[in-house]
Amino acid sequence: MNNQGNNSTAQRREQDTIDLAALLADFWRGLKKLWWLVLLLTTAGAATFWIYIYIVTEPVYESSATFTVGTGNDENYSFYYSESTADQLSKTFPYILESSYFQSVLLQELGTDTLNGTITSETVTGSNMVTMTVQSPEPEDALAILQAALEVYPNAVRYVLGTIQFHMIDEPELPTSPANQPQLWSTLARGGLAGILVSCGILFLLGLMRKTVRTQEELKKITNLRCLSVMPAVHPKARRKEKENYLSVLDRKTPFEFSESIRALQLRLERAMNREGIKVLMVTSVASGEGKSTIAVNLAEAFAARGKKTLLIDGDLRKNGASQLIRATDYQEESGRKGSEKKETEENEKKIGGFQLQHMKKSGIWLLSSDQISKNPAAVLSHENFAKVVKMTKEKMDCVIIDTPPCGIFQDAAILAEYTDAVLFVLKYDFLPKQKIQEGLSFLREDDAQFLGYVFNQCPQKPNEYGYSRYGYYNSYRYTGESGNGPVQKGRQASGQQEGENQWGS
Repeated sequence: MNNQGNNSTAQRREQDTIDLAALLADFWRGLKKLWWLVLLLTTAGAATFWIYIYIVTEPVYESSATFTVGTGNDENYSFYYSESTADQLSKTFPYILESSYFQSVLLQELGTDTLNGTITSETVTGSNMVTMTVQSPEPEDALAILQAALEVYPNAVRYVLGTIQFHMIDEPELPTSPANQPQLWSTLARGGLAGILVSCGILFLLGLMRKTVRTQEELKKITNLRCLSVMPAVHPKARRKEKENYLSVLDRKTPFEFSESIRALQLRLERAMNREGIKVLMVTSVASGEGKSTIAVNLAEAFAARGKKTLLIDGDLRKNGASQLIRATDYQEESGRKGSEKKETEENEKKIGGFQLQHMKKSGIWLLSSDQISKNPAAVLSHENFAKVVKMTKEKMDCVIIDTPPCGIFQDAAILAEYTDAVLFVLKYDFLPKQKIQEGLSFLREDDAQFLGYVFNQCPQKPNEYGYSRYGYYNSYRYTGESGNGPVQKGRQASGQQEGENQWGS
């Protein structure tokens, strides 16, 4: 019991541990993907902060006067020149401005009960130069209060400083604009900085919430499958034209790393299949967008290149994704064929029920695909005639590869697993959380499917992580609201059974 408790505690601590390097990598990745969000929040923050400051800031007008303080009267005038006297002036001047006596005299001079403003003063250290400033919401009040203060101050401090006089250096003036008017660029900069901080916080939060699988060590914790290959990510600039988006080991323009990884994977699979007597291999994944069809087609091409009589079955009757990929390369160079070549191609095409069997000239593989899109393929795939087709082709072929829809979305993969000898799983790097992968594997394990291993697809070749051309499932499935749009389900609907009968015939 103690050991179990210690193990569970260790697992929780391991789950709670934050990988700082991975977090920073997620932040950088998010910044490259969501740069528009950072720009949007920065602009919104700057504009919002400017509007807020403009609305909430009450204008304050400021009027000031600079003067020197002298002793004596007009006939006998002298400056404060003593340092001790100047120091006394700097300490006394602001104190008197705040005194109740001065305030009462000032209100009496203004003829009002309240002072609509504040008075401050600043004395230059070691001198008799003083700057008196009045701030008020109204520009007229600021000037009136300052003029009244200059008028009554000498009489108010007569018993403290003696007879004094002010000699103006800068006369008080009526303010024309608020002293606290927001500065455009500084306000926008502060608002923009706030927007950047908010966007960075969002990116870090997204990084913390990201629970996708990125290493083989993480996969070891949730599955006992063996990693057969780590497929590299391919930079999108390597495929400039849209029609060249498909990656093929037969194409000289395909990056060397990808082609070599496919060939190495084919050799490992060939050895394992020969050792265990496997001929029918199903290639599947948990979700769409993991590059499963590309892996399946390239494996078929690699097997055929080694002289193996290979059949590729397109088990995705909703999209015929593998068929589209293989025809994109085989037909590109054969579009101009005439005469005997066309006749030879037609002879290599056969109809089997609702399926079409074709021999692809360029790659040398055989392709079995449906000649129509099915809205309920479960009925077609579970029909006894399909089982006969697989059995027949298995006897005549050296290798049969079945490309299926994602097992975590549709029940088709579970149906096709009944006709296969082993399963190859395709998992995309940094794409799905651990729980989703576990659920996808459990769907097939319920049918006692044999797993050869998995392919870790689209892994970055460098720490800064290359981008990736979108091969595999480009678009989402169009058919919604079907019985197969969820986890593996048992049984078939009556309408599905009828469609299967119509597809295969009697």
